[in-house]
Amino acid sequence: MRYSKFFGKTQKTAPAEARVASHRLLVQAGFIRQISSGRWALLPFGMRVWEKIYQIIDQEMKKIGAQKMVTPTLHPLEIWQASNRDKAFGEEMMVIEDHYGRRFALGATAEGIMLEIIKTMSPSYRDLPIVVYQFSQKFRDDKRPRGGLLRVREFMMKDAYSFAADEKQSRRIYKQFYDAYRRIAKRLDLQVEPVLADSGAIGGSLSHEFMVETPIGDQKYFVCDHCGYAANIEKAEFEREPINLDEPVRLLKKIKQPTWVCTMEDNLKYYGKPLWRYLKNVVYRDEKGRIIIASIRGDQQINEAKLRRAAGAQSLSPATAKDLAKIGAKPGWVHSWGHKGVTYIGDYGLKMVHNFIGGQKTKTTDTKNVNYGRDFQYDLLADIVDTHDGALCSQCRQGRLRLKTGIEWGHVFKIDHFYSRAQKGTFINRNDKEELLWMGSYGIGLERCLATIVETHHDRQGIIWPASVAPFLVHLVGLDLQEKAVAKRAEKVYQRLQEAGLEVFFDDRPGVSAGNKLADADLIGIPWRLVVSKRNGTKVEVKPRHKTKASLETVDSFLKQIKSK
Repeated sequence: MRYSKFFGKTQKTAPAEARVASHRLLVQAGFIRQISSGRWALLPFGMRVWEKIYQIIDQEMKKIGAQKMVTPTLHPLEIWQASNRDKAFGEEMMVIEDHYGRRFALGATAEGIMLEIIKTMSPSYRDLPIVVYQFSQKFRDDKRPRGGLLRVREFMMKDAYSFAADEKQSRRIYKQFYDAYRRIAKRLDLQVEPVLADSGAIGGSLSHEFMVETPIGDQKYFVCDHCGYAANIEKAEFEREPINLDEPVRLLKKIKQPTWVCTMEDNLKYYGKPLWRYLKNVVYRDEKGRIIIASIRGDQQINEAKLRRAAGAQSLSPATAKDLAKIGAKPGWVHSWGHKGVTYIGDYGLKMVHNFIGGQKTKTTDTKNVNYGRDFQYDLLADIVDTHDGALCSQCRQGRLRLKTGIEWGHVFKIDHFYSRAQKGTFINRNDKEELLWMGSYGIGLERCLATIVETHHDRQGIIWPASVAPFLVHLVGLDLQEKAVAKRAEKVYQRLQEAGLEVFFDDRPGVSAGNKLADADLIGIPWRLVVSKRNGTKVEVKPRHKTKASLETVDSFLKQIKSK
């Protein structure tokens, strides 16, 4: 491909809103252009990389026996409503109406519609397992798309689905995808860490996110420095450690307290004690209208995903002033015990402190020397708070959990009967009886994959593409092309490289300075740069993109070098 004929040029300036390297470099190097917030066009450079990512994923799916198909973009809304996924996705779901007044969801994921298709086949145990996948456009109305291709509203996903006869069969397929994702990441030259994750709106009992560690990542996860246990912030469990259990348990007392003391910050200002000394209550409402009071230590933060699981709720939202008024409370005046018609859930950390302050706030009083188990007790204690850096690992009780940030590159879900129960997805077992299908779901976003590679493969000059997905393998730069002999030699090198079966990008632009051409080569990031110039004579200057030094070689020696890799 000749640069002079190529659609998609480099640009010197980065988008003003670009905060991460992949956003800045993919725009500057001519790979992508923004159409609207969260929606991007892939230019020819970007498309070439995208297609190679597609091919690698496609090959690995075929290796594990998955079969490719495709489903419509518009899903009848009632399919989503059957499993309450419309509520779980909430405002991120995009819904349209056709001219008959029928409502459709723009596909955000396809568990429900895939199950409906499988149901039409009336499968028996002999047909199982069934493993299918597709590459399909996905739509999620993210409120804050950002990072270029890292967080978008419209993207292509490889989404796969498995249907099994029993849990053993389902787990085996889950492991096949888990291993396939590690192979895909290796071929893309991505270092991934599989971590336990919350299944969120997809549902199910087990899931792993494949994290790529990077400082710009918007996901937090923890890894034990002793046993290797790894989980994201919504799932990570830690061992609660005693704080002051050697302190004698004192008598419960009602104390005077100014009306203005309502928050943890107010407590710090008034009492001057550390945050762990205070009781903190956070109130939520679930999808059924149930009021849930989560009671924790003042130094902890509620983890809504953990609380949702502990409460057996599908969704949670902060309680309103109206909700609080119904139970005789208001912001800052929520009691740790005594409210009627509510569900109390406490964190395990409540047992690690003697003599709390708080728990029974009134206009002029509160309580101190409050102790869990003596003064109040709940039907349920659970892990409902965020893990913190340095927390004791609950798995080995020897290591410490270390906080990391990363990009979620892929996700696998073991979703069991979550959809099949709601949608009556069954198969005929060996006893000629109907039985619920065991399901799994597995996704990789292609555009995010492309951006993640750039985030982990770049320097100050530009992108450094792995050879497996580079838009071209060789960037041939012609300098001094105004001289006929040099131009002729450059053309011969171009033809020779193509005849050898290499993908070549030839910068044949007339009137462009050597400095600009070489800077463009670094920015675009093709693995090998070859320079033909008057100074180099009959040889070419060869430089791998990831190295700083170049060498003069014949074309033949370069081709031998390429073939040996």
